[in-house]
Amino acid sequence: MHPDASAAAQAFAPARLTMARELVGWRKRDLAEAIDRTAAAVSQYELGQSRPSAETLSRCADVLDVPPSFFTAGRPQLHLDTAQAHFRSLRATTATQRQQALAHVELLWEVIEQLDRVIELPALDVGVPMGIPYSDPGLTARMVRTAWGVAIGPAAHLVRNLEARGVVTTRIPMLDNDAIDAFSSALSGRPVIALTYKGNPMRQRFSVAHELGHLLLHPEPEPGSLRHEREANVFAAELLMPAAEIRDQLPTPVDIGALKDLADSYGVSTAALAYRGKDLQIYSESTVRRIMATLTRLGWRTHEPVNSGYPGEQPELLRLAIDLAAANGLALPSLAARLHIGLPRLRSLIGLTDTRPRLRLIHGAG
Repeated sequence: MHPDASAAAQAFAPARLTMARELVGWRKRDLAEAIDRTAAAVSQYELGQSRPSAETLSRCADVLDVPPSFFTAGRPQLHLDTAQAHFRSLRATTATQRQQALAHVELLWEVIEQLDRVIELPALDVGVPMGIPYSDPGLTARMVRTAWGVAIGPAAHLVRNLEARGVVTTRIPMLDNDAIDAFSSALSGRPVIALTYKGNPMRQRFSVAHELGHLLLHPEPEPGSLRHEREANVFAAELLMPAAEIRDQLPTPVDIGALKDLADSYGVSTAALAYRGKDLQIYSESTVRRIMATLTRLGWRTHEPVNSGYPGEQPELLRLAIDLAAANGLALPSLAARLHIGLPRLRSLIGLTDTRPRLRLIHGAG
């Protein structure tokens, strides 16, 4: 049994057990089986109807990979549920998978809350006021481009622009579901756009623009709403591929090579550009079907090559904030200790790669 399990049991906070369980993507019965308790007992722990013993809490800490102190009260905690985040589809994911994704954002909020005590993160200003539902997605996208000083051409450095304007953009550890490639939430007062590692860099740019559309157009989320999804797509398309300039550049008749070159220059996938041509009535439905068939045959629907090995836009706000906090007295191990999580989990959460040299042993001959 962990030496500090007794103290943790005395200061037990039910919501912390729920978060730890959701972080690993477990249902209550999964945790119950792992600690040799009943699902009803776990429910009672999480509802605050009973308190786990020190031995039980020690088991929870072992199987959920957190120290017993993670389960203690006394720290601010954000709670998100599905209704407070923009998810593209509810049918493609289970409630457990969505809560795992949201639990990572909840823990990330605690990271941000700790950093805010030491350093001043960028103020929230995306160029247009937030919190009011904009009714015209295309016009809203043009307003954002104007505010960002993007008169014509590609909206370069999309992630950097958002981070400089106070929107936290992050990659969360890979979830066990290919249907989640991005989601967003603004409940905490500082919007978060969470990406997985799914998709190529061009598709991810569209996902970021799509989530920004949600944050501006839909202050009240309706997860899985087809109308909200269509409007966010219209916003993203106009932000990344403005109708006024892309219409005359679309190759007619269609040439896949030329379409690919144009898509690369605007930082979007070839498929997204083809659908943009359909929306602008440049390409017919049958033309787009032929384009999609070609892209499928080439394998580009899921693994489109990126010219010149472009690695994509990488979130940097949290990494830079961590470095600045360390320079001002809050080193990474200290931050992990404040959050009561292990250093590896913290590094994974904020997207820091392990920089330690790897020891390799080579078997000798004979």
